[in-house]
Amino acid sequence: MRILSAPISVNLVLTEACNLNCRHCYNFWRPENKKSVTLAKEKIDKLIAVFKEAGIFHVIINGGEPFARFEFLEYTLQTLNRHNFTFSCNSNLILATDDMIKKLLDLGLDHILTSLNSYDAQTNDFMVSSKGAHSRITKGIETAVKNGMRVSANMIIGKINKDHVYKTGLLAHNLGCGKFFGTRSVPNVVANNMDDVDSKMSKEDYLCAINDLLRLKIDTGIMIGTLVSYPLCMLGDLEKYRDFVGRGCPSQSGNRLNINPNGDVQVCVHSNETLGNIFEQSFKEIWAKTLPWHDGSLRNPGCAGCKYIDVCMSGCRITSSVCNKTLNAPDPLMTGPGDIYRDYKLVSSKEIEKKVKQGCRFTVPKRIRFRQEEGFFVLNIRWANAITVDQAQGEILKKYWASGKSFSLAEFGEKNLKLLVQLFFKDAIESGDLKDMQIDKMLGCSFDPSALR
Repeated sequence: MRILSAPISVNLVLTEACNLNCRHCYNFWRPENKKSVTLAKEKIDKLIAVFKEAGIFHVIINGGEPFARFEFLEYTLQTLNRHNFTFSCNSNLILATDDMIKKLLDLGLDHILTSLNSYDAQTNDFMVSSKGAHSRITKGIETAVKNGMRVSANMIIGKINKDHVYKTGLLAHNLGCGKFFGTRSVPNVVANNMDDVDSKMSKEDYLCAINDLLRLKIDTGIMIGTLVSYPLCMLGDLEKYRDFVGRGCPSQSGNRLNINPNGDVQVCVHSNETLGNIFEQSFKEIWAKTLPWHDGSLRNPGCAGCKYIDVCMSGCRITSSVCNKTLNAPDPLMTGPGDIYRDYKLVSSKEIEKKVKQGCRFTVPKRIRFRQEEGFFVLNIRWANAITVDQAQGEILKKYWASGKSFSLAEFGEKNLKLLVQLFFKDAIESGDLKDMQIDKMLGCSFDPSALR
């Protein structure tokens, strides 16, 4: 198990201000009478300096609704860009205009994740507690897409919309979204009535929804996924459901940390446990408090011995806590390691392996960012997509990254053939010798090969 010295990415809540009141909102701090807090510019500067010193790669701007405080959104992106961070934004896009999108593109923002909870306007508007929201959201998506912004759409799946997945994804595709997420509902940590929460949906309900996502992908070609992992034992056939295998839990893997506009820090956006305040304590001190999430302490004992434990991480720990009272309790959708009956296959190609053995040469693109850890390296491929590699292989890759020279299997080590091919599929290395081959590199993007036991 590899424990990181800092997260790969930060979920930065720019403002608490929001123009919707989603029934499924995970922001426990949003009672109706609360005054909206927005990060001041001097605090944005301080945070970004902390991020840079810690070696964080990517920042996700979140809310609330970031477009509701557009001046501060612009300033944040300008500052991140100046310090060579990559970044993305989560927005319902209701407030988006042509001018806004063009300004954000000029500042380097190239992706927005939005929410689209149903193709049916009445259902969608009920879920976000705002009449007319559906038409405003779809108009916002159209505005963003026509101006050249990449947009992905996320659908929170609950009792009310579980049969809407295919048609909602089809709408997202027709609006120009490149990816559609069907995300399981996570109960709010301050939920009072567990009989009403959508976490009570059955395994069969979720499998039907996932199968609708697969059908959507086949029919349209749109990429699919989930923002909250499903226990892999629930899926069973990991090849069939490979689009839902690699994500795991960003909080347990060390990929993510959440920072609210008042400076309070949570290990997970769904958690109400504050680890400290970033404006009052050192980042190192706060990060040290996340160790139980990273060292396996919160994994369910029933997952012991499963070879996918470092990928699945026992599913969603917050859902487990709300439904079963403790963070290391079983995920409600967990069925047991014995129910995985078809393994996940790492992406590979005999034809590519043959060319590699014949002397195919590779380069490490300058977009790759390295971070030295204790005995290994983190390779940040792009955005928040990162993997870990052993110290020796990391040093070789960093050397050729710095020199700009190409290398072959001979320099990388004959015994590392499989790893070299995996790095190619992960887009961590490139090869002009393979440019004419039809390769879908996206097949390898969500999975860190080092997590498979």
